[in-house]
Amino acid sequence: MTFDENERVPTQYHPSWFEGYRYVYPVVSRRSRGVSLGVNLSPTKLCNFRCVYCQVDRGENRAEIDRAIATTVPEQASSRDVLGRSHSCGGMVDLDVLESEILRLARASLDGELFKVERFAAVERSKRVLRDFAFSGDGEPTLAPQFPEAVSRLADARRRLGYDPLKLVLITNATRLERPEIARALDELCASNGEIWAKLDAGDPEWLRAVDRTAIPFETIVRNIEFAAKRWRVKIQTALFSWRGAGPTDEQFLRYCRRVREIMEAGGQVEAAQLYTVAREPAEPDARPLPNDVMDRYAEVLRRETGLSVEVFYSR
Repeated sequence: MTFDENERVPTQYHPSWFEGYRYVYPVVSRRSRGVSLGVNLSPTKLCNFRCVYCQVDRGENRAEIDRAIATTVPEQASSRDVLGRSHSCGGMVDLDVLESEILRLARASLDGELFKVERFAAVERSKRVLRDFAFSGDGEPTLAPQFPEAVSRLADARRRLGYDPLKLVLITNATRLERPEIARALDELCASNGEIWAKLDAGDPEWLRAVDRTAIPFETIVRNIEFAAKRWRVKIQTALFSWRGAGPTDEQFLRYCRRVREIMEAGGQVEAAQLYTVAREPAEPDARPLPNDVMDRYAEVLRRETGLSVEVFYSR
């Protein structure tokens, strides 16, 4: 499968910029089933994962990011350790600008002005619904030192809009959810109709290292998801794709299912799982989408093994 830019639909085009905005960008999200306002707290594109299927072009920052990941002690490093150099070079977020942008774009979504912009003019009416403010962007949101204050700003913006269906969503690689300052922020997020979409791409350390390319221990990620699911609304997100010519083996996927089941058996209240495949051009060309029937087969296995509600998102 090729990714022809001339054939992309709005759900396949998610640039983290919009019309001169610095931190907020609208997308038509498959998983939100409508308009999601992305919040980018990573203007320097720093992340502690280097997923092979990532669509973020880190360009000139790639070498610095790789060095930061390689020299970070996974269990002990703080966000300051990983982000210090990058944020000291002009990467701090202006939260006043962020709050102004989220309110302007939310109002443009609610009153229809957004859909006068060429990129969104063809969006079908059923998807012209503002669903959420989503911390996503070009890196792991919880690494940003300003993440807790940004949550407070977005919670306040949601109150000012007075639009009760609106959610606050954290899309996260689940590496820092146990940290006290992050947990306090997520208490506030979830009190504002919030939920956490936590990434779990593998059922064992080897698979994790192959596809997410991180120094963070696999068990740390599982422990963080279990911690979160005992406390907040959590959905597990999992990317499934062909890597260097092959998808996960049946045994690999069953190990993944067992990990999810163990989180639930330990008391984690997982609301649902989201299985998705590559829909846009990835970082590594050897990461390719899986056919719809293969995705459906994986979903059936996960339902059978865990009893979870499973949503599937295809490449088209």
